[in-house]
Amino acid sequence: MKIILASKSPRRIEILKKIGLKFTVRNHKHSEEHLNIKSPSAFVRICSKHKAESTVIREDELVIGADTIVYMEGKIIGKPISRESAKKMLKLLSGKKHIVYTGLTLIYKENEINGVQRTNVYFKKIEDREIYSYLEKAKYMDKAGAYAVQEEASLFIEKISGDFFNIVGFPVLLFSDLFEKVSGEKLYNVIWNR
Repeated sequence: MKIILASKSPRRIEILKKIGLKFTVRNHKHSEEHLNIKSPSAFVRICSKHKAESTVIREDELVIGADTIVYMEGKIIGKPISRESAKKMLKLLSGKKHIVYTGLTLIYKENEINGVQRTNVYFKKIEDREIYSYLEKAKYMDKAGAYAVQEEASLFIEKISGDFFNIVGFPVLLFSDLFEKVSGEKLYNVIWNR
């Protein structure tokens, strides 16, 4: 079995490399621009499904599609489109709880399975000067909610309830469960016995 990640996310690539998985990155053809889905769980489930399904799949390949969003006060918060939108996102998140959702879809042979992981994140109250300094130095444009928990924005986080890797963009335990269900193999056997 050959494993394909339908994502160019450096964070997803890094997580999969760190757990020892051998995989290939392949582009997907999915665009989220025209989706009008209010449920955060349904949104990431559908996006991850479209990403996996829009990837060219060859015989004996297992394809992984993933999508991560931030959800707060009834709004789905994706990636910022400008510095100003990043600033607005951080001001909205300041001093409050939000939820990070990641949807995963795995396709192998005739089988397709998906799941969603959610994690609660609590931000401290962020001062305007902190936001300004952060926007000057950090790389935030390719991140849902304009932050990466494992980078400079870790200074904004008061508490996390749930899966840390989900916030980074790839919930490893959910992946392991889905992998076994779709392929019939334990993920650790695939990683350690290759």
